[in-house]
Amino acid sequence: MISRISRNAVKEGFDTLPAAICYFDRNGLLRLINHRMQEIAAVLCGCDLQTLTDLEQALHSPGGGVQLRDEAARIYAFPDGTVYHFAVRPVQDKYGIPYTEVMATDVSRLAALHAALQQENERLADANRRAKRLYDNMPDIVREEEILKMKMQVHDDIGHTLLAARRALRHEHDLARIKREAAEWESPISLLCRARQEDAAEDPLTCMQRRAAVLGAAVQLRGAYPAARATRELYALILRECTSNGVRHAGATKLYADSEHRPQAWHLCITNNGTPPRAEIKEGGGLSSLRRRIEKAGGTVTVHSLPVFVLEVTLPDKESIYDTRYDR
Repeated sequence: MISRISRNAVKEGFDTLPAAICYFDRNGLLRLINHRMQEIAAVLCGCDLQTLTDLEQALHSPGGGVQLRDEAARIYAFPDGTVYHFAVRPVQDKYGIPYTEVMATDVSRLAALHAALQQENERLADANRRAKRLYDNMPDIVREEEILKMKMQVHDDIGHTLLAARRALRHEHDLARIKREAAEWESPISLLCRARQEDAAEDPLTCMQRRAAVLGAAVQLRGAYPAARATRELYALILRECTSNGVRHAGATKLYADSEHRPQAWHLCITNNGTPPRAEIKEGGGLSSLRRRIEKAGGTVTVHSLPVFVLEVTLPDKESIYDTRYDR
């Protein structure tokens, strides 16, 4: 049985400690240091460590490519990617003689987790800002969506009414009945006329971009766009629906609309910077209504869900007039 531990055994155990550690006497002279601290001090100071003053100066103004991450917490990033936390404290031996202990602990894993946490906090803060902007503008958003739904419904119903009126005239219904049915649609028709007059002063695509900004999204128009107002209005309607869905379901802040003229047709491709769908997108009321409008105009709609959301629309070109303001 070993009754006492030799100095060499103590020194060997001290040198193999995972933490870097050293001790200075009351005069600041180095008395004990392990191998790990020697390696760290050589990088930090650029020479062999001799005194506590040398180490304090190196910690205040580190060299050797060492970066001071947090002066108050004494956190340092070394060129090899490791991050160390330095702790300085007074200690005494069994005789009461004072020493200064300096320990450097590898906190690389904690530093990486802290950086990831900061990035996540920034992402959440940005999401909160966008959510607040949406909340502040919610009345306007709801009103815009209700107006859009109403316009689409009235537009479709008027088509049915015209067919009904033609059928009534063919069957020679009495004039009073025809007038009564026509009176029911006088108000909706007037509403559509007023809405069209209000929107006529502003370009549909410009209006769409302004309304998208209210939702916290920027719509980038790229390529050549139709100059015909009817097609531009349908383009604007498509982009408004994509903006609303992108912001609401994917957290998008940017939409990219690429338009090009093809033989006898216009092709529009829409993507966004939001979170990609996890599964195939099921068309809801807004997208289904939009599909009906596009197909009624003689166009086609293709929705790609994976790996990212892409909406492709093709519309017939009836006027062949170009607007090249958005050409790349």
